[in-house]
Amino acid sequence: MQTLKNMETILALFTLTLFLTSFAQAQNGMIKGELKDNQNAPLPYSNVAVYQSSDSSLLTGSITDAEGKFKINVKYGDYYLKISAVGFRTYLSKSITVNSNNPTVDFNTIKLQEDIQVMDAVEVQALRPQVIVEADKMVVSVEGTAMAAGTSAFEVLEKSPGVFIDQDGNIQLNGRQGVQIMIDGRRSYLSATDLQNMLQGMSADNIKNIEIINNPSAKYDAEGNAGIINITLKKNNIQGINGNVNAGYRYNEVHNYNAGVQLNHKKGDWNSFLNADFSQRGRIRDADFYREINQTDGTKTIFDQDAKEVVLRQVPAIRIGTDYDINEMQSIGVMFNLYGQDREGDFDINSDLNQSGVDQYVESANNMSTRFMNTQGNFHYTQKLDTNGTKYSLDFNVVKLFNTGGATFTNSYYVAGTEEPTSVEMLENNNPYKYDIYSGQFDYEGKLWGQKIESGLKASQVTSDNDLEFYIVEGSDKSLDDNRSNHFIYTEQIMAAYTSFSGQLSEKVSYKAGLRAEQTFSLGKSLTLDTETERNYFNLFPSFFLQHNVGKNYQVNYNYSRRIDRPNYDNLNPFILYLDPYTWAQGNPYLKPQMTHSMSITQTFMRQFNLVLNYGYTTDFIAEIPLQNPEDGTTVFKQSNLESQENYSATAVIPFQPAKWWSINGNVTVFYQDFTTEVFNNRVENEATSAMVRANNTFMLPKDFRVELNGDYRSNTVWGVYEIKAQWGLDFGIKKSFMDKKLEASVNFNDVFRTRRFQGSANINGNVNELSQYFGQQSVGFSLRYRFSKGEEFKARQRNTNLEELNRAGG
Repeated sequence: MQTLKNMETILALFTLTLFLTSFAQAQNGMIKGELKDNQNAPLPYSNVAVYQSSDSSLLTGSITDAEGKFKINVKYGDYYLKISAVGFRTYLSKSITVNSNNPTVDFNTIKLQEDIQVMDAVEVQALRPQVIVEADKMVVSVEGTAMAAGTSAFEVLEKSPGVFIDQDGNIQLNGRQGVQIMIDGRRSYLSATDLQNMLQGMSADNIKNIEIINNPSAKYDAEGNAGIINITLKKNNIQGINGNVNAGYRYNEVHNYNAGVQLNHKKGDWNSFLNADFSQRGRIRDADFYREINQTDGTKTIFDQDAKEVVLRQVPAIRIGTDYDINEMQSIGVMFNLYGQDREGDFDINSDLNQSGVDQYVESANNMSTRFMNTQGNFHYTQKLDTNGTKYSLDFNVVKLFNTGGATFTNSYYVAGTEEPTSVEMLENNNPYKYDIYSGQFDYEGKLWGQKIESGLKASQVTSDNDLEFYIVEGSDKSLDDNRSNHFIYTEQIMAAYTSFSGQLSEKVSYKAGLRAEQTFSLGKSLTLDTETERNYFNLFPSFFLQHNVGKNYQVNYNYSRRIDRPNYDNLNPFILYLDPYTWAQGNPYLKPQMTHSMSITQTFMRQFNLVLNYGYTTDFIAEIPLQNPEDGTTVFKQSNLESQENYSATAVIPFQPAKWWSINGNVTVFYQDFTTEVFNNRVENEATSAMVRANNTFMLPKDFRVELNGDYRSNTVWGVYEIKAQWGLDFGIKKSFMDKKLEASVNFNDVFRTRRFQGSANINGNVNELSQYFGQQSVGFSLRYRFSKGEEFKARQRNTNLEELNRAGG
């Protein structure tokens, strides 16, 4: 009965919204338009201010979106616009009148003139900012930077403000884990490991910008306690045929290369694109592990291990899609993504073991060979109901994800003083898994009592199937090990509805408030263990945003949201993932979702300096805990629910331009974290105050040379039950344009001094677990990109598919 009531609440929330808006009429007028440069390229994130014609006082303002467009709601009256963008001359419009006869004033296209400075007879174009803070997000500009050329999307993401990526590929934002990754507004549908692999296979040359959203509105899925990172890819803006081809090479102890082509075609009502990439991405890991385990008789088991991993991935990827404008009010489109990965890897571990005073040496030679494939199809339909922004859209997504292959493990055991192994153990596993994901979404935008309203429904269905078979090999025979094999099937359905209102409270104060409701049904079945874990839960997720333009040089934004992080599907699987004879990882079917209250205050000074204050409190925080068994000296790494996590952070974004040809974008994040839990009836509290500092230097030199020098530092910090040591790094890149900027060549050096080494440790009741790993970040590479185009500009379409299920999938 309670579940039925929850579903009724979801439907009532959405139905009430549509009922109210069906009787609403817009009370305010609107000013809209779009900004472009002399090459007809959109100018995103530019300032648009509205002034009263009577006394030239500032009324309100906005920032253009990713396509250079702006829409500003105003009361009836006489106004003029003042538009500014770094690197362009300020634009002042003529006076306009907004009234009942002319409720919408459309400036259509406004072209800004570049601000060219002459120095020593050399023309140097002013630098655009790389980091811009908006009311609800931070935008990191990537397009055109030398550091992006020839590198991967993953490497660029690592350099974004407040972002840190741990040794397992988990992304942290302002010291918090649980970030949801979107690409062009669509969920990536990958686990941390597979997401890392995909971003490492994606060329950063294809990225326009990265949007960091600390507290998403009710329109977004409630998943992700740390917020959302949206990677926006470059858009097509040319009528006819245009595109580019690119190729690159990078060396980091293994050979990496990439090649790709982007084609766009616009003719009549059709707009189509094709992006194809192929790369070989290699990873080197040098690692040291040390463990001490206290035994019940007072003695210790001591492990001292060193390891070397070499992984090569062949990564093909293709994105293809088309949009068709049925008429001025309707459009329809389809898109298809295919991302694959053939992975071959060797992971060799040498272990010195002292157990109860007896020395032993173990050589573990592990080999992994897998094939991963992710296919995603999208259907999209948009219907405009009027010319004032009232519209609805439909999105349907089908995702098929599968992985085949497995690993072999050869363990050779030695005793002190012997050169030949006393025994050799051979093991093997076959670990196929697949995910079938379906989702549908309906979104509506309109006006109610002069305020903008957004409302929508979403439903998703996920089925995962993992059949792990573990074998003991003896010569040509192998036998199934029932204790380390498991067939696990997981199903999940989520029903959601949201409604949000936004508008002006006064001339200087605007707001956005929303509520999202989600009902979750889940069932995990272990066919091998004959066990079931069923969970059904209903949650409400409120959000609130307030923007106050205090004065010309000071703006402050307040926001709050409640978030959820459901466990990744593979973390719910109780199977054993074998690493070596004394180490393995294991899933936990009893994991509960973690809930977070998140608040932030963003202050903008002089329209360029930003200070972002964040607070988050999470219950049932999900983290890895090393569980060490003193009886046999084994260690199991298991995902568990910690009691709570508390996080405070402050991020300052400080742009500085010492000269017209030299720009510095600096950002500093200071954060405090406190983790509390119980392990083996021992209360563990882990806390630290930490800092992250980044400085990106850009030099615009004569002859179309662009040089970048980027440095970063992260102090000691904590995560879960681990303490993590400080690290720092320096990157250098240079870019040169040829052939009227159609051809670009870049050279870059990453982690010049080989200092980005991850070092962490945990001490629980005297049991020690230490690790030190370097993932081959030091590299040198070069790339070439050639652009071609033929045609006129047109407006590229952007979809709003918002999915979160596949983020929790993968292996």
